[in-house]
Amino acid sequence: MEMEEPQHALRDSPIPVDALAEGESVLVRGPAMSGKYDLLLALLGSLGDDGLFVSTSRQVTGARQDFSEYGEAERPAVVDCSSNVGSQEREPDDLVRYVSSPKNLTEIGVKFTELVEAFEAAGADAAVGIHSLSELMMYWDVERVYQFLRVLLAECRELGWPAVAVVDDDAAGDQAATTLTQPF
Repeated sequence: MEMEEPQHALRDSPIPVDALAEGESVLVRGPAMSGKYDLLLALLGSLGDDGLFVSTSRQVTGARQDFSEYGEAERPAVVDCSSNVGSQEREPDDLVRYVSSPKNLTEIGVKFTELVEAFEAAGADAAVGIHSLSELMMYWDVERVYQFLRVLLAECRELGWPAVAVVDDDAAGDQAATTLTQPF
């Protein structure tokens, strides 16, 4: 059976794809099961030659499998915040960094920066995806997540890399989701 290629008319959508391609960022908000994650993956697959994906809720294998519908499965570098680092041996992979949990923002930032530096050294032009800010909100107050985003997004803007993040409005709450929108 032949699989049909996914059709994503991002250039014809109301999403500011051209502005994103020039290094801007966007926060995709909405309720659970509304397609936010698929939109993030589609944007990540279409905005850069390489992808850097901060995954707070999917292990690297699942994140890459999900991404394979929108691009090369091995392509995105992944900061994996959901694998239990100490529980098993990991295959060496230059494009994966493991963080102990989504509650360690400092470690997420360090691992993200390691991958950014590797991409810069290789001359890569990347798009950045963050799924999901809702997971970070389970451990941190909105102000701390806001400050983390400001630093991460500033680094992306400095490099001219587009960034897309996702938050579940229901899980975060309206006020928190509105606050998180500001750095984008």
